[in-house]
Amino acid sequence: MNRLDREWEIKLQLMGAISRSQEALAKILEKVADVTEAAGVSPETLHEHVRVINGMQGALLRTVSGTSWRPPVRGKPASPWLSDMIKQSYSKAGGDSN
Repeated sequence: MNRLDREWEIKLQLMGAISRSQEALAKILEKVADVTEAAGVSPETLHEHVRVINGMQGALLRTVSGTSWRPPVRGKPASPWLSDMIKQSYSKAGGDSN
């Protein structure tokens, strides 16, 4: 296996590990939610710990793969941005100049 193939294999394995970690974290949160008050841990403390873990996993994902995760955003998408120079050349060529 050459170096590039090995690099991709390692990246995929790391992304899989991060995915499994997120699944494990979700399972832990379900269990902890039931016993938070009895254990004396405040929801704020738990929220902060989860936020830090999520941030570390996101940093690892960005470092390894060059991608990051963001929650999906609902709404009306913006129109494509074009520089004024491109808009002018497009309209001169007979295109729609919206």
